[in-house]
Amino acid sequence: MRLVPKLALALLAGVFAVVAAFTAHRVRGEIRTFDEDVRRDQRVVGVTAAAALANYRSREDGIRLAKRVDASRENINISFVSLADNPDPRLRPVADIASKSMLARGAWVQQVTHLDKPSGTGDYLITYVSAPVADEARGAIQLVQSLAPRAAYISRGVWSVFISSVALVLVCGVIVSFIGAKMVGQPVSELIVIARRIGEGHFRVEAPVTRKDEFGELARALRSMSSELELAQQRMTDETEARIRAIEQLRHAERLATLGQLASVLAHEVGTPLNVIAGHAKMIATGRVLGTGTVESGAAIGAQCDRVTTIVRRILDYARRGPPRRASIEASDVMRLACGLLTGLADQRKVKLSFEPASHGELRLFADPDQLQQALTNLALNAIQASEAGQEVKLRTARATSGAYVAFTVEDQGVGIGSEARERIFEPFFSTKPAGEGTGLGLSVVRDIVEEHGGVVEVSSEPGVGSKFKILLPVGGE
Repeated sequence: MRLVPKLALALLAGVFAVVAAFTAHRVRGEIRTFDEDVRRDQRVVGVTAAAALANYRSREDGIRLAKRVDASRENINISFVSLADNPDPRLRPVADIASKSMLARGAWVQQVTHLDKPSGTGDYLITYVSAPVADEARGAIQLVQSLAPRAAYISRGVWSVFISSVALVLVCGVIVSFIGAKMVGQPVSELIVIARRIGEGHFRVEAPVTRKDEFGELARALRSMSSELELAQQRMTDETEARIRAIEQLRHAERLATLGQLASVLAHEVGTPLNVIAGHAKMIATGRVLGTGTVESGAAIGAQCDRVTTIVRRILDYARRGPPRRASIEASDVMRLACGLLTGLADQRKVKLSFEPASHGELRLFADPDQLQQALTNLALNAIQASEAGQEVKLRTARATSGAYVAFTVEDQGVGIGSEARERIFEPFFSTKPAGEGTGLGLSVVRDIVEEHGGVVEVSSEPGVGSKFKILLPVGGE
């Protein structure tokens, strides 16, 4: 239920409670007034009749006087009765008196009694006023009045007050609903619209604030908050962009560091085909090969040039920094490229580098191939540098046990990592390599790349046995 109906119902409930209490109080007052008037009227009539009867001397005079008085009163039945123990049947009272001893000369008694009379059954107010005469020492004036008009009087009073109360509640309800809708409902609806716009990310609030009450203060506070949120969002956007640029710079720096370590390997890789090219060129220039030999030497020169081109393109592709781009790629292809890039370095250090592709079909990923290749190259490079001559570094791709992930594994037989260093290996600029052989960014870059792709890096290592790094990335397309 909305706020305005709640306020209206609460106020109407309060008004109804007040009106009901007032009605009850008024009805009780009316009943009390009615009873007092009836009792007083009977008492006055009875005392007057008893005083008049003092001038008479016999019961017959009392009976005649009572009849004359009774004829003058419409609602009260007046008669002369005897309160003796065995009265004349004509003078028998209609009810037993609760306390006859109180009816001394000039005294009176009133009581309400339920009677079955021909005129009607119900409660009657009976008044006895002592009126002794010469032949009836315990004579009294009896006044009997039905209380049925009392119920009708109460009913009329209750209905009158009830109708007035309902009219008052309805009028108050209309007034409260109008005032609530104008003073509460409308400003609350406007504030709800503003809050929803802020929640949707539209922090610029254009609506003017003219109210000077609490709703106006709340609207001004929302405008101030929206301005602060807009500034905070802009700062967050700028900081995020700066962080992304810094991360890309660190990754590029790590690539350049890796290329620096591969420089000597590149010289060896390129030097061998260049020597072959130079040898065949000299033989052709000196005329030592003729006919078909010239064709074979030219073919050898072309093959070696293609080899040099492939090596240089591989290095340039790795060194080139491009914008992040995700595409559907095959997992084994990325690992194969990283293996090919580091084959020369492994040969130079006399470390065996082996690659085992996935054995059960293709494993497709939606990932940035350059970033993923950088992460795998960093892990493989660390493994080669941690290995001694004659040891083996194994690269594998496979589907993880759950089936929803691709596992890239890099395993070496090197010196391993101690427990203290293992807790810090992903910290930026932390390195266990000798000075000049690492930047300390390799594993930090690996972790950032993997987490951006929704994956995790698992490490298991034992000093003197070797280390195993496993990257788990979710399988699937875009």
